[in-house]
Amino acid sequence: MKLALALSLNAIIATSAFLPSGSRRSITQQNQKHPSFSVITPLAAESTASGGELWNVQRIARVSDWASTAPDDDGSKPETHYYPSPLSLKDNIPSSWFVGENAAVAVKVQIDALETVDENCVLPQDFFDDEDDDIEYCEVETREAFVMAGPRKEIAFDPPKCKAAIVTCGGLCPGLNTVVREVIMCLRRQYGVTETYGIKSGYRGFLKPETWTHLDSDAVKDLHQRGGSMLGSSRGGHNTTAIVDALVEQGVNLLFVVGGDGSLRGAAKIASEVEARSAPIAVAAIPKTIDNDVPIIDRTFGFETAVEAAKDAIDVANVEAEGFPNGLGVVKVMGRNSGFIAMHSALGCCVADLCLVPEVDFYFDGPGGIADHIYERIARNGKAVIVVAEGAGQNLMKEMGAAAGGEEVKKDLSGNVLLDDVGPWLVRQLKTRLDDRLAAATEYGDGLNTKYVDPSYMVRAVPPNAADNLYCSQLAQNAVHGAMAGFSNFLVGAINTRECYLPIELVVNKRNVIDTSHQSLWEYVVFATGQPSFQTDLDPHDDEDAMTTASGGVILSTE
Repeated sequence: MKLALALSLNAIIATSAFLPSGSRRSITQQNQKHPSFSVITPLAAESTASGGELWNVQRIARVSDWASTAPDDDGSKPETHYYPSPLSLKDNIPSSWFVGENAAVAVKVQIDALETVDENCVLPQDFFDDEDDDIEYCEVETREAFVMAGPRKEIAFDPPKCKAAIVTCGGLCPGLNTVVREVIMCLRRQYGVTETYGIKSGYRGFLKPETWTHLDSDAVKDLHQRGGSMLGSSRGGHNTTAIVDALVEQGVNLLFVVGGDGSLRGAAKIASEVEARSAPIAVAAIPKTIDNDVPIIDRTFGFETAVEAAKDAIDVANVEAEGFPNGLGVVKVMGRNSGFIAMHSALGCCVADLCLVPEVDFYFDGPGGIADHIYERIARNGKAVIVVAEGAGQNLMKEMGAAAGGEEVKKDLSGNVLLDDVGPWLVRQLKTRLDDRLAAATEYGDGLNTKYVDPSYMVRAVPPNAADNLYCSQLAQNAVHGAMAGFSNFLVGAINTRECYLPIELVVNKRNVIDTSHQSLWEYVVFATGQPSFQTDLDPHDDEDAMTTASGGVILSTE
């Protein structure tokens, strides 16, 4: 065993680890307190580790656990059967381009350099100067990791005998068409799979196989330039038994599901039913939501495009606010439960004076209220700009009697709570409070000139930008690589910038929300805008088990 300090540095490198063959164990969930909600340590799914090893690698199910993928086998008993990958048969391909069985991605890369050293182990004074000193080796803590994504030298399915299907579910998002394109292109060009189909209108499309669309390279070649989804989408319509019946009847053995939390839950149910029937079908998921609320992973595709589109709207509101005395530009952006678009676009535009998100409760009046803050900004600069997420202020609206539905909670077909419209309400409340104050303080009696901008669906119906197109390509191709390798019931995502495979059950019924307790990005918003922090819990939050994402989020359980 290497010295503990040296081992802990592997967490910084975060590119390789053991994939243990020992006993499996569960990671205990621990609740961490957040000022306004409870966060959890998410790695509670099945993982593998044995005594003395540094890493717990989250195990991904394989089709060979319950079925044989051999084309001439009756599938009655599980059997490991592998084929050489067509990619490995190409000329002049380095073996280092393929992912080894032991490759994994560490969950946490920000560490205390001495955190793995046993408290009873004393390092010599000259430890950092002399690497050859004989010193006592120390115990190390086990760390969490995920299976690294990418092509394998051997695959579980015979490509000429494969049949693949892809479906897009839930709301639209920049990059959906790119994902469809890249899944089809990767299957056909890299693996030689020619039976590739698109399922129309979300999960309900499985029930009508006659509507399935055969997708070849010509059909998808220009999709990356278009917004929306060529397959269409829908909410609801999931029938696990009927979907798996259709997959089996149509001979599909590779299924790709693109969608958000509800769609991922559906994919997990399909994968479980497939396993229960011992059917040789791999189920891969590619998480999708412009709200960036899928937990653990760095970000979801389409998010950066949505932030860019939101920034354009904020720039317009800023110009409008500058054009009139006491101008106030208010921009409402998407963000039902997670305010990442609002936070990132507010920081990215560099002109926002106030950012309101669902994770942070705010108030209007008194010290630390937003009315005084906006008044001060307009008095000093002649204008102000507010960015508000659609899910912000919902509790305050109810308290003030402004909620349209009263106490009744209404939901859409995906189970999402229908929100009250915070944008116009916010404008009315501020105009009531600031109109007379500003008029009395100006030479010509100008009140508050409000300019309200609601880009709404404009941020999600646009084509993806270059960064999202690249990210979509990586996610789609890695989903194909994983499915062809025989993995199932997994999703693909980036953790610490490296793509890896996660068990779907690890992310469903959880949500990525802005972390306001630790150093993330929210403190940048508070410091840059000068807005009130609205923090009520000022105790230090140094809990080492809290996992923050690259986009400034933390995991919230929704169960």
